[in-house]
Amino acid sequence: MLRLLKNPTFTLFFFGNIISLIGFGFHMIAISWMVLEKTGSEFALGKIMASATAPGLFLALFAGVIIDKANRKWLLVNLDIFRMIVIIGFLIIMSFYDFKLWFIYPVAILMGLGNSLFWPTAQAFVQELVSKQDYFNANKLLSASYQVGSIIGAGLGGFIVHLYDPLTALWINVLCYFVSGILIGLAPFQQKKQETDKESLINAISKGFTFLKDKFDILTLGLTTILSDVAIWGSLSVLTITISKEIFNKGSWGYGLMEGLYGVGALFSTIFVGYMVTKLGRGYSLTVCYLIAGIMCFIVPLMSSIYFAAGAFFFMGLKNNSARIIVRTIFMENIPNLLMGRVQTIFGVYTRLMVVLSSLLSGWIIENQSIIKAVNFTTLHFLFALMGTIIVIYVWQRSNNIFRENLS
Repeated sequence: MLRLLKNPTFTLFFFGNIISLIGFGFHMIAISWMVLEKTGSEFALGKIMASATAPGLFLALFAGVIIDKANRKWLLVNLDIFRMIVIIGFLIIMSFYDFKLWFIYPVAILMGLGNSLFWPTAQAFVQELVSKQDYFNANKLLSASYQVGSIIGAGLGGFIVHLYDPLTALWINVLCYFVSGILIGLAPFQQKKQETDKESLINAISKGFTFLKDKFDILTLGLTTILSDVAIWGSLSVLTITISKEIFNKGSWGYGLMEGLYGVGALFSTIFVGYMVTKLGRGYSLTVCYLIAGIMCFIVPLMSSIYFAAGAFFFMGLKNNSARIIVRTIFMENIPNLLMGRVQTIFGVYTRLMVVLSSLLSGWIIENQSIIKAVNFTTLHFLFALMGTIIVIYVWQRSNNIFRENLS
């Protein structure tokens, strides 16, 4: 796995991605804490999180064509610059005016546009950089970069907000995007020859749908396993900071602790997942992962201290990210690179729609029902992923079983 880091292009992208994600971690906790402190409304926070995701519904299908036809290295650099400019603009406004909730909405929407392009571009870029036999190890390293970024971003971000203020965290966010753009921009990269035909946008998009229509197993796996990520990006994005504040009375640093330990668990998954798949195989590994992640989610508010709750987040991260690595590897093995962006962003439309609904419902349940009911709602995400995976295993054992591919 580490031999991939001898590739200078992969290495510069790897560290650039980590720094970009550190910035995103600072951004998330700064915006979340600002909204919750100023409004006291979990539903308002849910609407902000939904507005950050909603732009992807409009952009996602077009993003697939952009990703598949653009120079992915320079697309990543430009997206770092774009997000940096958005945050600087917000900070300038905040230096002249008092906080207003509506200031956050354009920031969330524009950042959502940038993020909805950056993450699938990064995935397709990695597939372009490495050979097929290195997909599993590349996915483990890519996942490690996400988790290291999450650990540092969430952990340090929580303490910076606690010690200083959210605006200081956002200035660090700006610096991270700047450094990330420089590192990725320095990566030596020669773009592979792309399609040269002048197909229409509609035809280009339809290729992704045509591929999935003929790949029922990939379609089913995507729609099923996405729900576990929806729990993390949707409901828990609202719920975690509320649990820290309302149940454990720990504020922003408690949020940083739980998010940070989720990232630590996810980082350990890059080591753990290979051993688990060797012993259990892909299908049963996914089943175990979703079962344990759901249990850990359910018990978080029942813990006697923030530290035990953070421990549950550790195991949630360990299992949920192990499942994500397995699924991404299956995608890389079975989706042609020239179609990867289009197929990933089709799934992205579904993901973002679910995240919007999950964020809004979670915020509404917290504000109008209870935190416990919102946790139960979040746990259902993992249970649906579990049930769907079991169904998929049953079907695939009688057809083309891509679960049986060797991940080593």
